[in-house]
Amino acid sequence: MDTDPPPADPHAAPLPILLLRVSGLTLAIRQGAVAELLPLPRLDPVPEAPPILRGAFHLGGTLVFVLPIAALLGLAGEAEGRPLYHHLLLLPPRSGEVRLALLADRVMAAAEAEAQLMPPGASFNDCVEGDLRHEGAVVPLLAVEKLLASRERLQLTAFAERREARARAFGLDEG
Repeated sequence: MDTDPPPADPHAAPLPILLLRVSGLTLAIRQGAVAELLPLPRLDPVPEAPPILRGAFHLGGTLVFVLPIAALLGLAGEAEGRPLYHHLLLLPPRSGEVRLALLADRVMAAAEAEAQLMPPGASFNDCVEGDLRHEGAVVPLLAVEKLLASRERLQLTAFAERREARARAFGLDEG
């Protein structure tokens, strides 16, 4: 079975991407889907949180929930390297939603690559938007906005609101 993607459109402009390592796999995402790359801070546990939530931290007074890319994709491989060297991909803020960061084992490089985009429905929840080549290998291009369904985003936002309301009821400062 041929695993090569179809040839890229010769008129397509290269995409600025980030190459990541997650559970032994190389993956790519568009640079524009990430607001900032951060080292992994100490994460606070979040009692009663959905199991997929790795933890939370505060960034400039804003609560940020951390979701492992491996868990979102259902990958069972071991994380690479020591957690001290893992990276967070802080996602741009979305109005009315909790701030999110994605956890990767490592951000390997920023690059430009031509991608062969997939038609809608070609991957589960369209979370893979295409394929590209890097160092002779086919690398999936993830659609960050599709990694969480809208109802999952709403559940995380509602959870954050309940957590903040409980902290206010106890007179606790969330920042």
